[in-house]
Amino acid sequence: MKRKMLLLVLALPVICCQNVVAQTGSRLTGMTHLVNTGSSFTPVDSTDYVYSSNRGGDLKHTKKYDNSTVWNYLGDTAYSNSNMYLQTFDANNNLLSSTSEFWSGTAWTLLTKNLYYYNTAGYDSLMIMQSWGGSSWMPVSQEVYSYLGGKLVADQHQDWNGLTLSFTATSQKNYYYDPVSGNKINETDLDLTSGPLNTAQITYTYSGTNQMLTTTNSTWSGSAWMPNTMTTNTYDTAGNLTNVLAQNYDATTTTWVNTTLNNYSGFIGSTHNPGMDTYQTWDTAGGGTWNNVRQYSYGYNSYNQMTSSLGVSWNIIGVFEAALNDPLINYYYETYSTGSHVATNNVTAEVNSAAVYPVPAGNMLHVNLNWSEAQTATIAIYDMTGKVINQWQSDYGTQYFSAISVNNLATGTYFVKINGVNSQIVKQFVVAH
Repeated sequence: MKRKMLLLVLALPVICCQNVVAQTGSRLTGMTHLVNTGSSFTPVDSTDYVYSSNRGGDLKHTKKYDNSTVWNYLGDTAYSNSNMYLQTFDANNNLLSSTSEFWSGTAWTLLTKNLYYYNTAGYDSLMIMQSWGGSSWMPVSQEVYSYLGGKLVADQHQDWNGLTLSFTATSQKNYYYDPVSGNKINETDLDLTSGPLNTAQITYTYSGTNQMLTTTNSTWSGSAWMPNTMTTNTYDTAGNLTNVLAQNYDATTTTWVNTTLNNYSGFIGSTHNPGMDTYQTWDTAGGGTWNNVRQYSYGYNSYNQMTSSLGVSWNIIGVFEAALNDPLINYYYETYSTGSHVATNNVTAEVNSAAVYPVPAGNMLHVNLNWSEAQTATIAIYDMTGKVINQWQSDYGTQYFSAISVNNLATGTYFVKINGVNSQIVKQFVVAH
């Protein structure tokens, strides 16, 4: 049997502006999902994130982007618009609003919006959810948050009543903490429509070093809590999470039954980031055994951010080998200055920003520009040697959208350099035919 080795090259885009201070952070700018077709990996969708100022984010932190766009892959020809997300922030980088839009086939169409409010301590106090009614935003529901000693103790969900034109409380989550460690030990869900009545509960246990050991989900039977599912975490002496065991509760035998197991290994230094995850399922036949399903390998950059996740299936001859529908996700980052923020209320777009997609590009490369003031810009594509491959001028305005054929470019890494009136932006991209 022939086995092919796939070499994955990840592009790390870098944004450069005039008068930039030392760059000390790295933020997620894009991701691409691919699946194995049996002989190679084919893109499924691609997402980009555009930030302004010193905001950032990655897979482990909230992504404080100004806008994000999702494209679906249409085959060998191009990507199609799917969804767009827009966020605004206050002078302290607190999220004020998040708006979602979908592609109707001819234009971006408003879908939903969330509005965020904060108390004097800077904690979330209220989130209002709205939907687009065709001519105005219509309230749908809201979340009201309560705190005690700086900890969230209640999240009350309220639905909009179109008859009374007011919000009505329908459910609530109450949170409880260990008084010594401060760890959250319980979350209890209540139905407020005819109650309050218990509905669901999550309980947590921890080790002496505050590592989460178990998470147990239960439902209320009317008189007692009945367990449903439980996950159990195991750690090594270095503090690395080595196993996550998932189990279902069998009410008939009153025992926990194994379902899945994740085995983590190959940890990167002292970061606790695993290099590999072997996913198994429980087979009850013959007393029960663990069966391999898929093995994931992870790559990271120098900021300990994940750059790739590759899943490989367990085959019938007893080895892990790339197979149909195995997943691959590539993540792309750019470095930025975490201290270059200039306080600006209600920032809706990067002062001068550019999005280059898809990642990777097949036949077409899309270039989207946003400027704080109307202008033209010179746009050029360079190869890795610095040779100019293509150059053109953008139209005059605050926004510019262009689709450029890259059929004539060999597979490899290239740069797009945009020279505006007051800024220069450089984006790196990959062509893969």
